[in-house]
Amino acid sequence: MGKMHAEGVTLIELMVVLAVLATVLSVGIPAFNQFTAANRMTASVNDVMAALQLARSEAIKRRGTVTVCASANPEAVIPACAASGGLTQGWIVFTDLNSNAAVDPGEPILASGAAAPADIAANSSFANGGAGNPCYAAFGDDGRLANLAAPPSANLTDLQFCDHRGNVDTGGGIAAGRWIRLSPNGRPQLVRERARIQGVDNPLGGC
Repeated sequence: MGKMHAEGVTLIELMVVLAVLATVLSVGIPAFNQFTAANRMTASVNDVMAALQLARSEAIKRRGTVTVCASANPEAVIPACAASGGLTQGWIVFTDLNSNAAVDPGEPILASGAAAPADIAANSSFANGGAGNPCYAAFGDDGRLANLAAPPSANLTDLQFCDHRGNVDTGGGIAAGRWIRLSPNGRPQLVRERARIQGVDNPLGGC
């Protein structure tokens, strides 16, 4: 019976393996982080777009004002519109029977959305040039943005989402951030192109 011997790994082989692993990690981790950030941005923006589209369609269907507003407690039994801050803190869509951009007794909540990831920030501009508090968009029975007298700020017209990537081009001219513009007829339009988001037509100045 012959002698048995164990095949070991040499120091050079180990160093080669570690070098390859380091290269894979240096490429893979940033790519994974980029993928994760892009997915978070897309999900958050699509969530708000869906809320705006729902509010507009429900206003037309119900023949009355339907409002989207920022809410710090959107999942509460009786949620409330936030006194300040943007839609990234959470939002609600409700039938605004008295057109005052506030949830009152007897006004049904049609939908709600949770807060966006902490890395995502949203800036807003309004029809009256206000600073953006409180943040809401109210739609009338014709689908257009409704002019409400009660809140101190006018209707939302532009909403910009940015994260830690800033104004980077993620490929093909597509920006890391997003810009939602509400047209005069109330239709929300999503802008993804970096040239437009960073361009002079964006009242929020880009990411």
